[in-house]
Amino acid sequence: MIKKTAALTEGSLNRQLFSLSWPNIGGMLGIMIFNLTDTFFVSRLGTEALAAMGYTFPVVMFVGSAAAGISLGAGSVLSRAIGKGDHHLMQRTATDGILLSVLFVALISTAGLLTLDPLFRLLGASGESLVLVKDYMFIWFLGAITIIMPPTSDSCLRATGDMIRPFIVMMICAVGNVILDPIFIFGYFGVPAMGIQGAALATVLSRFAGMLATLGFLHFHARLVDFSRPRFKEILESWGRILHVGIPAALTQLMPHVTRAVLTSLAAAAGGAATVAALAAGTRIEGFIQIFMMSYSMALIPLVGQNWGAGKTDRVMAIQKKSVRLAFILGAVTFLLQLLLSGFLARIFSSDPQVISHIRLYLIVTGAASGGLCYMTWVNQSLNASGHPLASARLNAVSFILITIPLAIVGSRLAGFKGILGALAAGQLMGALWAHGEGSRIFRHSTPAPGTGEIEV
Repeated sequence: MIKKTAALTEGSLNRQLFSLSWPNIGGMLGIMIFNLTDTFFVSRLGTEALAAMGYTFPVVMFVGSAAAGISLGAGSVLSRAIGKGDHHLMQRTATDGILLSVLFVALISTAGLLTLDPLFRLLGASGESLVLVKDYMFIWFLGAITIIMPPTSDSCLRATGDMIRPFIVMMICAVGNVILDPIFIFGYFGVPAMGIQGAALATVLSRFAGMLATLGFLHFHARLVDFSRPRFKEILESWGRILHVGIPAALTQLMPHVTRAVLTSLAAAAGGAATVAALAAGTRIEGFIQIFMMSYSMALIPLVGQNWGAGKTDRVMAIQKKSVRLAFILGAVTFLLQLLLSGFLARIFSSDPQVISHIRLYLIVTGAASGGLCYMTWVNQSLNASGHPLASARLNAVSFILITIPLAIVGSRLAGFKGILGALAAGQLMGALWAHGEGSRIFRHSTPAPGTGEIEV
């Protein structure tokens, strides 16, 4: 039997949304601290080492998106199982989700280790940068289990409504990385200086501590790990349910990154290094401002999933209405903050007047459309939580591939960097309108198929 689950199918939605959202803010800050720590200490090794870290980004991004797909799939299925009160499905989903993560790690690590040289040559690394990136990624691939598996168990914990323990896990990883990075990179306390290999080892070891913590929470607190030997057919069925959401969710995770890559290329052609630098700085500033957006988004998985699984579509529709109002409020606050602070924030990242001007423009234009991005993100998450991953993927394809990228290509030719930013804002606002129509249609006219966790439309 499950030791504890959250009762999210009754009670105040406002109170539940708040209690589920605020711990995620700390978790998101922990992730940012983790990433900034690596970048800061590696930058002290020189330009080549920092460039090597840059070459790892596409691979880490791809693997991270795939891992996020598995974790989101497991969380979606598990939250709906909780809503139905199906304890066996809950345990099988958590256990088989971890097994699926391990299988994915085995495949990705083997492929990565066997193709290190050609893979990163293809991405443009050469000379000293290639040597450094191979040093880093060799250790990263060996320890990939510590990076890929924990998001699945954290997602299962969140599906029960437990946001505190995933926050603790992320803080363990962040604090561990802050402590271990300088020790292994530069050599302290008798540890030899390992340079960029030390950064990779610090990442793996800090994540290993987080992995032990999250598995302990999942087994001893939530009682969601099942050690009984299931039939192989049952495992395959469980993996099918997870991947039903996970594969489209992974593609959805990749679309914004692909769009940003296209926008960066267009910005480089439109204005050179100054516009690329402004785009990079603006994106990072947005990341801090959008912490609440992502925290609220993570809260929707257990709340929407459990209520959908329990057949309480009226509560799901009420959540969507609250999300609309909150998106307007958060969008207005974000726009005002970015409008008032754009100059100050821009000068933190650059002293070049041209770059500062471009950063300010980026923050003002994208800030005006930030409410649309919030709402579209939240509808995406709600669709995944309720078992509609194809609708979520379709929404992202329309917003990013069919609207934002074509408009950015036209805009860059007509108005340069301003046109690119206008296209990005238009894509977010038009995506929000599409999301509202798609979400309202699906949540009104779809019902959970009894006992399966799948969807009848």
